[in-house]
Amino acid sequence: MSQIYQREGDPLIYLQVKGQWYYYDPTSKPLGEGAMGIVYLGYNSSSNQRIAVKYIRPAYANNPLIRQRAKQEASLSFSHPNIVQMIGLCEYQEGHGPIFVLSAYISGITLEYHVKNQLASLPSSDRVEKISHEICSVLDALEYLHSRGVVHRDIKPSNLMLENGTTVKLMDLGIARMNGGNKFSSYGFIGTPQYAAPEQILRDTTGAEINATTDIYSLGITFYEFLTGVNPMNSNVDSETLSNQVTKKLPYNKSIPNRLFKVISKATEKDQTKRYQTAREFKEAISDAKSRPDCSRFRLWIDNNKASAAMAAIATIITMVLITLAFIQ
Repeated sequence: MSQIYQREGDPLIYLQVKGQWYYYDPTSKPLGEGAMGIVYLGYNSSSNQRIAVKYIRPAYANNPLIRQRAKQEASLSFSHPNIVQMIGLCEYQEGHGPIFVLSAYISGITLEYHVKNQLASLPSSDRVEKISHEICSVLDALEYLHSRGVVHRDIKPSNLMLENGTTVKLMDLGIARMNGGNKFSSYGFIGTPQYAAPEQILRDTTGAEINATTDIYSLGITFYEFLTGVNPMNSNVDSETLSNQVTKKLPYNKSIPNRLFKVISKATEKDQTKRYQTAREFKEAISDAKSRPDCSRFRLWIDNNKASAAMAAIATIITMVLITLAFIQ
């Protein structure tokens, strides 16, 4: 049961979820704001503990699809250290009007901001180590979700938070897909073009399956972006970005150690069957790549420039033969 209450002359809005009262001030500065809604700082009326209140504007809330997503997100009450804790949902009336999604308050910054502004000055090896550790925390969250039949479907930098400088939190389960499908799983492409897996784009034409490997692909693209500062599939035109996700090979970037690049390449294979099949596999591959000495840059250059390498080898052999002949004469 949920209720919404506002007293005359009092700016606060009171929200009851599962028998517990919360409140927030709609005139206060928002924690964040997007096209569909606004996130405010709220409080538990009994303990005064901080919470987050997502107010979804009526223009969007009256859309049955968006309303269903909000209800699903609010219902995903998982208990995991790397997943934001949901509290529940309030609505003025069933199926109509603004809705409020309540969750635990995360005191921190986005992982994207953390990587760009707090890790940028670290030595390269330390930066790679730190980012890899934080990606592994996301994989812990995904392993938990996937084991419960939930696919996030929108893994991206802005949906990852760093709480109190130590704990990575996975946010925004608003478009998550549960096993067996859901009421909005057949409405076409859902996700963010720069991080969407090929099957999210092609499923209407190929019937490709949305599963755990879908999140693994998106996290692989995110991992690459954190390490290089560049999204490898992005274009100024969304249709080109989506096309890149389906066809473009992951470009090599010297900011990524060779062994780790191979791991990310496997995670972002276009063919789902060639990716890591579980979050645990992906995490173990990262750990293994970090534990072994990295292959030389020269070897990777040879792999990517075989024709040039062959010509260089032939030139070296010819030079050695000429020197030998000159010495004999």
